[in-house]
Amino acid sequence: MKKQTLILICLWVAVLFVPFMSLADVVDYDEDNAIAQTITNITKWVTNICLGIAILMYVIGGYFWVIDNGNLESVKMAKNIILSATIGLAIILIANSLVSVVKTLVVTND
Repeated sequence: MKKQTLILICLWVAVLFVPFMSLADVVDYDEDNAIAQTITNITKWVTNICLGIAILMYVIGGYFWVIDNGNLESVKMAKNIILSATIGLAIILIANSLVSVVKTLVVTND
């Protein structure tokens, strides 16, 4: 049991902290476009966190599906977790697209 817990903790840490590595880029600060850059930074940060959580939910759902031992209740729970993660991922991507469209409409590059 302790070995499985350690593996799950390592997977959790890897999945949640890997998206932060993509945020470690150097950003050129432009005073004329500060609002657009702030919106972009916040959107990237929230999207990466949510994507990490969605991947973690896929891993947890797959784990429950693999260790079901013929228990139909466990399979149903695993399928529900995977379905919920898929719906959440779709919502994340749609929200990211909407923020991009609104940002383009609100912030003008004169």
